Amino acid sequence: MSTQPRNYITGEYAVGTTCFSVIDNSRKEILGGGNGNRRMAVRMYYPTDKEAVKGNEKAEIFSENKRKAVQKAFHVKRFDPSMNVADYYENAPIVADERFPLILFNHGYNSFVEANTYLCCDLASHGYVIASIGHAYEAVENDYEDGSFDLYDKSINKKMYTSVVGAVLAQNKLLKKQLSYEEALAQFDVFQNKYTPFMKTRIKEWAKDVICVLETVKQKYEASLDLTNGVGISGHSFGGCVAYYLCRYYEGFTCAVNIDGALFGDYPDSMMEKPFCQISCKENVNVETRTLLHTNAPTYQVVFDRLKHLGFTDLKFWAPMPMLVGKLDADEMHENLSYCHYTFFDKYLKGQDKELTGLGTEGITYRVVKGVS
Repeated sequence: MSTQPRNYITGEYAVGTTCFSVIDNSRKEILGGGNGNRRMAVRMYYPTDKEAVKGNEKAEIFSENKRKAVQKAFHVKRFDPSMNVADYYENAPIVADERFPLILFNHGYNSFVEANTYLCCDLASHGYVIASIGHAYEAVENDYEDGSFDLYDKSINKKMYTSVVGAVLAQNKLLKKQLSYEEALAQFDVFQNKYTPFMKTRIKEWAKDVICVLETVKQKYEASLDLTNGVGISGHSFGGCVAYYLCRYYEGFTCAVNIDGALFGDYPDSMMEKPFCQISCKENVNVETRTLLHTNAPTYQVVFDRLKHLGFTDLKFWAPMPMLVGKLDADEMHENLSYCHYTFFDKYLKGQDKELTGLGTEGITYRVVKGVS
């Protein structure tokens, strides 16, 4: 079993990491028993000079609390110590006298901040500052600066679907149908309104989480950020849905990537006016067509044939069960997912003359949906 992708740090920089907490004093927490104000855990990934970390020990990915929670949530019986080491360095100095574009990243529902560590590290090595956000009680586990932590609020499971059986049957039927993009969008809207109204309510709350973190990051890293072309955002699953929502409605976000996130939410007839990249596993395309239809901006679609939904995360490396992550080679997944991100963001955040044409990997289709400028 491969526990790390080959050469997942492909840029010119080494990668530093640090964690902090953000509290939104304008909102009371309604999950996890409703104690205190809403808070977010943040892990930063950023470029550091290779000479500055030479000889330093690499940082661990998981706290003990997170390791236990992740093992339980994803049914990982054996946890190899090598799974807990990434090619990044705790509290290493960010590269001095340079400025880098900022990307915000959101995990999926009941996932965790470090679920896409390899992707975030590779992006940082290519000259980006990445803020990965943990959403309280909706992540498997979050660690905070004061030493406290929280776990996923299991009471959410009773709110998530109006009928679990009905939702599973309807979802399976929707995913397997041969539909036009327009038909798929219409049928998905019927599905979400009938079975998942709770998920629609959480989109705006996660968006508020992200905006609160964004303002904090801009203050903390002001001297190191290049916001000339705005801010990018990406996310997996529900985090990808939130990325779409924020890019569509918040002025500060210039472009976004959705990694296999069903497009929950109500959207008026207005169109997306910013560049967008939709990444999907083949079986989930029918719940992700909104991004391909309601747009006036450059839009890309990348479809992975031999991948499952969780295969877009680091789970692909340390729990490679085909039922959960698909049969695509883990290194090929990482290489393509990372390529999609840095090529897309290099174009729209750094202004480089690049196009998302693909790496020629069998079973991964790249196409332009709307004109590219």
